[in-house]
Amino acid sequence: MAFLRGVSLFSSSASSTTPVNEATNHQETIERLCDRLQLATRIEDRRDAVRGLKGLSKKCKLEVGTQSMILLANVLRGDRTDLDLIQLALETLTNVMTYEADNSEEQPNLPQDITVQFTELFVKNKENVHAALDLIEETDFNVRRAAIKFLTILLTNCTKLLQDITLESGPMGVSKLVDLLQDEREVIRNDALLLLQILTQSNANIQKIVSFENGFERLFEILSSEGGCEGGVIVQDCLTVLLNLLKNNASNQSYFRESSFIRRLVDFFELNSIGDKRWSTQKITNIHLLLQVIRTLVSPTNSVQHITPCQRTVSQCGLLHRLCVMLTVSSIPADVLAETINTIGDIIRGNSENQQFFGSVMNTTSDSQQPILLSLLYIMVTGEKQSFPLRISILYCFQCYLYKNDYGKSIVIQTLLPQSQAATSQYTFGHLLIVGYLSKDIVASWCSSIALSHVIADSQQFKEAILQVVLATDPSQPDVKTLMDISVDLLQNLNSSFHTRIAILTFLCTWLANCTLAVQAFLSSQNSISYLITQICAHSSVDDREILIQSLCSFAFGLCLVFNNNQISTYSTESLERLINKRIGVELFQEKLEILSKSDHYAKALRKPQLKLSKSNDMILDYEFARLYKILEGSISRALTTRPTDGQTKPPDQTSLMLAQYAELIQQQSQQIAAYQQQERQFFEERNYYQTKTAELEQSLQALRDEHLQLQSSSEPKQTPDDGLRTLCEQQQAELEYLRNMIAYQQQQFYQLSQTTVLENGVEQLSLNHTENQNIQNDEQVALNARITELQTKLNASDERCATQTSENSRLQLENNILQEKLTNEKRKVGILESLQGQLQEIIDEKTSLNNEYQKLNANYQQNIKEQNDLLVLCSTYEDQLKTCRNLMQSAGLIVPNFLIEMDNTE
Repeated sequence: MAFLRGVSLFSSSASSTTPVNEATNHQETIERLCDRLQLATRIEDRRDAVRGLKGLSKKCKLEVGTQSMILLANVLRGDRTDLDLIQLALETLTNVMTYEADNSEEQPNLPQDITVQFTELFVKNKENVHAALDLIEETDFNVRRAAIKFLTILLTNCTKLLQDITLESGPMGVSKLVDLLQDEREVIRNDALLLLQILTQSNANIQKIVSFENGFERLFEILSSEGGCEGGVIVQDCLTVLLNLLKNNASNQSYFRESSFIRRLVDFFELNSIGDKRWSTQKITNIHLLLQVIRTLVSPTNSVQHITPCQRTVSQCGLLHRLCVMLTVSSIPADVLAETINTIGDIIRGNSENQQFFGSVMNTTSDSQQPILLSLLYIMVTGEKQSFPLRISILYCFQCYLYKNDYGKSIVIQTLLPQSQAATSQYTFGHLLIVGYLSKDIVASWCSSIALSHVIADSQQFKEAILQVVLATDPSQPDVKTLMDISVDLLQNLNSSFHTRIAILTFLCTWLANCTLAVQAFLSSQNSISYLITQICAHSSVDDREILIQSLCSFAFGLCLVFNNNQISTYSTESLERLINKRIGVELFQEKLEILSKSDHYAKALRKPQLKLSKSNDMILDYEFARLYKILEGSISRALTTRPTDGQTKPPDQTSLMLAQYAELIQQQSQQIAAYQQQERQFFEERNYYQTKTAELEQSLQALRDEHLQLQSSSEPKQTPDDGLRTLCEQQQAELEYLRNMIAYQQQQFYQLSQTTVLENGVEQLSLNHTENQNIQNDEQVALNARITELQTKLNASDERCATQTSENSRLQLENNILQEKLTNEKRKVGILESLQGQLQEIIDEKTSLNNEYQKLNANYQQNIKEQNDLLVLCSTYEDQLKTCRNLMQSAGLIVPNFLIEMDNTE
């Protein structure tokens, strides 16, 4: 029995047992494996236990997760020496926190949020997450990849919680993940991209850290190596991370622009690639993401301080030109073309230079050259067979072209006037807009109406100008109708669709706002007011769309009330008020007016200027009209509730309108102030971060300088080269100052001498005028000439000395410059020495790290030696037991086996 016990010491403790009934024994098996993982001392036993849990982690997910979660977390924090054990633990936890619905091995009838519950249980102890982050630094391929996949699952299940824990680990926690993008193993790099996609979602702090850790540069390196827009899914992942870093992050957008990354986007729109006739699905996806990156930089929802520089950079680097070239390529898919047009719209919106450039781009693919904008407008109006997103994108681009562009609006207005239309047979902007306005195609009608409202928006001059627009070939014909009359007729036409009527009402309301002449023309049109009253007084319809029509009619009626110039006696302000009181009722009118503000369509339109309509039924309101309604709706309500005094005519509520406009201006300024305050907080945070970093660098630099001074004092105790050079320069400067003083003194003496000469000449002249003795005069003249000659000699000598001093000054200045250059060279040498000292410190740190690693390896080696000695002792004991057994058998007269007899010979 002793022999058998000795042999059992070498037997494997991981012997597999085949369960008789798998369904009933899973629970017991998991319990045994958990006990084995917790109590076993041999690493092989623990590894086998985790391997067994991994095999059951899918079919028995609930049991494995509840019983082994803490044990597996302890493995991640403690057993760092066995990489295989760590890999198995990570893979087991990943299986527990993942549920694949199409996998037949998954345990059925589990709660839908079971994976989220397990994730919350794991991250409840933040040290578990920190341990998983530390495993990212392991160079082993299997461990690093398993750690990345596990962190990705954690982020997928509890994104916000994991982002906060990652930030608590400090910037180095995020920096580790960014460094994974430099891993030469593509599998690791690709998994890291998927991890960063989730990590950078909607978290500005993490986005900033990733960008300042050269995240943009890493992503562009991967994009270039993977083939740009022609690349595969890796390019898509890179662009998704890039989009996450820029979206709603003003700081990253500024850094992206200032680091010239916008210019690098031009390379992804090469003409050879764009002109391909075959576009793969992946290429379409990549181009879409690239365009979204550009739109994020110039989005109207950004602050003006960020939009304008980005628009300027996009234009200057040639990216706008590349996008305009894409409009002329016939092989581009429709969805890519639509997104390109939307992108161009964002780039030119509110930027006069870009608007002028886009207006000058010509379409050379047709028989006759024409502006590309006119060609796009033709597609919007007549392209019934074109895709709906493409036509809506053209409308948005046209809106952006007109935004704050009075010159562009005036060009369109001129083409609407009768004389411009008769001048040429070729279609113009005005011709196309009128054709679309009268079209039975609801898309063309709605888009043209919205486009016309943008042509006249915020301009009383243009609103008055289109009052002259008539729809007839010859204006002298008696059946000529103005655009206002045609609009009222279209409203009253029973065949007009809902989208046509709501678009016309939108155009009319834009036209009537702030324009008394337009209101006068509308009131003069036949049955205009009666139509509005009929619609407002109609019974409440179940159809939400008809309710919106009634609300818009109330708004149009209110505009006629507010901006009435009282030129139409039958529809003066008082008359309109009486109509509201008697035929409609103030309460009903207010109720119908406020319906629009409670509509989801209104809230959606007011959210952002960009048009995002997926189908024709979404064509209800646009941003500019929603903004106009928000400004004027209060003015109309106040005009109804405020009664004029007796005997006085109530004037138009201009004061209320101005108050509303001021209120909107104050609100916009408040939003800008809030944005500025947010930017200020961000700047303060960044400043504090950089101040801390600068302080650390200064401390390090001061330490290096102290070491440098110690080295110099030990080698040259008397005087440093810098001090000697500084002393020499000071001496030279003192000598130079002395020479300058001497020159100034000599110049002063020369000036006094010149004054003396002038004085003597004057005295001599007086003596010549008053003396009568010619001989005496001649003697004095000779003496004076001798004096002048003497003074001239002194003056020449002084000039020579001055020239000598000047040359000496130049020489000393040259020597001073040479010494300054030598001093600069010495400082450069000091900088190089400091750099070498930094490298030396890095080498010392690396040596320390290697020493630590050596200590670990040495400890492992000593442990192995100890185990080997224990094994030798055990073998020796086993050999003694065999000899004792052999002696007993010999004494008992039993047959001794050969291997026992040969033991002495083997020795």
